[in-house]
Amino acid sequence: MLEMLFPNERTFFAQFSQIAQHLTRAAVMLREAFEEPSRWPDLSASIEQVEREADAASHDVDVGTHRMLIPPMDREDIHLLSTGLRRVVDIIGGAARRAVSLGATERRDPAVQLARTLVRATEEIEQAISHIKESDFVLAQCRLIKQCEEEGDAISASAISHLFDGRPNPIDVLRWKTIYEQLEEGLDACEDVANELETLTVKHG
Repeated sequence: MLEMLFPNERTFFAQFSQIAQHLTRAAVMLREAFEEPSRWPDLSASIEQVEREADAASHDVDVGTHRMLIPPMDREDIHLLSTGLRRVVDIIGGAARRAVSLGATERRDPAVQLARTLVRATEEIEQAISHIKESDFVLAQCRLIKQCEEEGDAISASAISHLFDGRPNPIDVLRWKTIYEQLEEGLDACEDVANELETLTVKHG
């Protein structure tokens, strides 16, 4: 009972690190699928499994927080960070499902570039959360995450523009525009996590 009311901070932050690890696992598999489209059937199923694991881990953090008498951080901040991390995983899962449903059976470099950038962003998030009590380090990671988001914007804008070159196939335009935008949304969600981490750092650093 005492352990539940006065939690061990190391255990608490380890739970957050576990959620962040799910982000990177899902993003890596998404990148591998865009690099080798023949692997979509297997990898999309694996991404869905990671998505479920991340949702469950996030739920456990939220429920555990409500039971704590004195949580390590403000309850609202914990909830916002947990929700932000879960949203990244959910968008990655959505991107996988969208790619499969739209028949993304060919390799396209912009999709690979966006997926690789998304992996970098999730890795930076994972590093930031594993050192969440080191304010300067977290802020530096947040800058890197935002840099990834800016790079993703540029890649997506260029890729969508090139979809309309020449006499494009309307189905291809719709397919890849949707996929590029979904990947960009994943990077936007990573930036949202960075903003929340910055807020936490200012409040608790």
